[in-house]
Amino acid sequence: MKKLVIISLGYNTAHTIYEQLCNILYSSVDIKYYYSSSPPPTNLEVDLILYSSEYAFERINFRPANVPYIIARRSINYHEIGKLFKLPKYSDVLLVNDSKDSAEETILLLQALGIDHINYYPYYPGIDNYPKLKIAITPGETEHVPGFVNHIIDIKTRLVDITSIIEILTHFDILDKFANILSAKYIQDIIKLIKTGNKLLKDSSKMKERFKTVINNVHDGLIAINKENKISVFNPIAEKIFAQKATKLIGQDSENFLDDTFFQTVNNPRKEGILKLPSHELLISEIPLYAKNSDNGKLFVLKDVSEIHRLEESVRRRLYEEQNIARYNFADIIGNSPALKKILSLAKKMAKTDATIFIQGESGTGKELLAQSIHNASSRRKGPFVAINFAALSETLLESELFGYEEGAFTGAKRGGSAGLFEIAHKGTLFLDEIGDAPLPFQVKLLRVLQEKQVRRVGGLKVIPIDVRIIVATNHNLKEDIKLKLFREDLYYRLNVLPLKIPALRERREDIMPLCYAFYKKYRPLSNDAKIYFKNIQPYLEAYNWQGNIRELQNVIEYLTSICPDDIPQSSDLPEDIKVQLFTDKSNIINLKEAIFLEIKRCNQNHEPVGRRSLANKFMLSENKIRDILLSLKIENKIMISPGKYGLKAIDLK
Repeated sequence: MKKLVIISLGYNTAHTIYEQLCNILYSSVDIKYYYSSSPPPTNLEVDLILYSSEYAFERINFRPANVPYIIARRSINYHEIGKLFKLPKYSDVLLVNDSKDSAEETILLLQALGIDHINYYPYYPGIDNYPKLKIAITPGETEHVPGFVNHIIDIKTRLVDITSIIEILTHFDILDKFANILSAKYIQDIIKLIKTGNKLLKDSSKMKERFKTVINNVHDGLIAINKENKISVFNPIAEKIFAQKATKLIGQDSENFLDDTFFQTVNNPRKEGILKLPSHELLISEIPLYAKNSDNGKLFVLKDVSEIHRLEESVRRRLYEEQNIARYNFADIIGNSPALKKILSLAKKMAKTDATIFIQGESGTGKELLAQSIHNASSRRKGPFVAINFAALSETLLESELFGYEEGAFTGAKRGGSAGLFEIAHKGTLFLDEIGDAPLPFQVKLLRVLQEKQVRRVGGLKVIPIDVRIIVATNHNLKEDIKLKLFREDLYYRLNVLPLKIPALRERREDIMPLCYAFYKKYRPLSNDAKIYFKNIQPYLEAYNWQGNIRELQNVIEYLTSICPDDIPQSSDLPEDIKVQLFTDKSNIINLKEAIFLEIKRCNQNHEPVGRRSLANKFMLSENKIRDILLSLKIENKIMISPGKYGLKAIDLK
């Protein structure tokens, strides 16, 4: 599950934002929050950081390398501002917050909402000069209110604005999933505001003016029609959309202004639809208004579709740019086996050059992790790291993705064209993953670009020079592909300058358990008993072939921590693939012998008794079968067999 961390100066703000986001995201994102007196651990794993303010970003030193972040835009909690309307005009009040910037920003927000009949004086911890007033307004920071204040008006902590919430949803690629929920909550808030406003209208004409200001600052167009079918609300956004003045429409019959097309747009079970106007499109939502269970009219919320697209495009572009970074370093690669150490030593030397690196390895061995580590150890580490997977795109898409395209180059080409990945990776590294899946015709074009170090966009004439470092990776045997005419020999030798071959996990079995411990920590971050957790299944994990390599191992650990969250797993808890290979498949007797040898070795090291019966129970085999395997191990001079419960000894104890 993706992880979001909220960083704030104070507990109240952090907790309020946490509850707000939990209410929207439910269990789709793992959310945690920290504040200045309870800072996050330095080794915290996180996919996105949300800072509550610029001040929190500057004051709290939590900057994990290559982790994207958002500085929240926040708005006044509209549900609480009715309290302020009751204050007499020109009342002098302290505006109390946890910092100077936050206090001044809250004052500006309140004044922007039209709540400017009050004289605000900022107050925050550490301020030297301030008036000793009897009334204090605070957005949830009551603990900072000075003792001489008699009357505290808590308007509750400011909430994260809808635009920042859209950024969060877009980052985790769940905007489509939660768009309706977010919209519904947003509209519910508007309805509550209107209901609050109706009550305030009865109480005071001055409050009516304040309420109008709140409605006028809502981002969307609002049209409210009362139960007499007359227009009662027509805010400035609606005025702009329809080029009409509210003063001419308020109190008029809605049918004199809104035609049948408008009402037919929302005449469906979902009560929403798209209305096409000459200049733009509107997403219209109809919400019934009730007062004491009786019909009190309707509210129409108008969203400019082009603005929605613009905002989403802006957010996606920013997130796309943030993705062009390498997140991993050599320190993130786990293992101490000689085979891995040799590869890492070579890779660190190669990182110091600009020559093309050719990484070969089975699927799941961590080729991209190694490529990112090389980039971060190179002189290009401050430049972009751009990755593309040839197995995921067709030849046509590959060309436009890598080389870019000009406006009008093909149907659907966006206005102004688009830069290709070679251009985006300029002064950085371009990682070409699964190069063995590149289509033959495209290989010719790729070879030309690599030789000439310049690209020409699809549909364009201009030649664009590029300066990129190329790292390629494949799980193919490209020499065999060359024989089968599936890969160009000249391209192979252009790419195979600095070769690196990542060993399969079964070729570095010493690294299996350290990887297990690391993945266990990922899925059980609060637990410190990784070695105890694996004590009964370690021999099986070390003996298994791991055809899917590290990716398969990670899946198995996630599986085990899911089905055995509170218990130590036994051999019977292992996935079927492992049990079939180790205990059933006769062709894997070598693996079974290795597993039994490792179990004897483990028992010897821990001074535990081990014999035929305990091995038969553990490996679910007959004692006769265990006896045959023990004799085979003895013949291979790997164990000694003596009488007694400590009679089995592994010869190569280290």
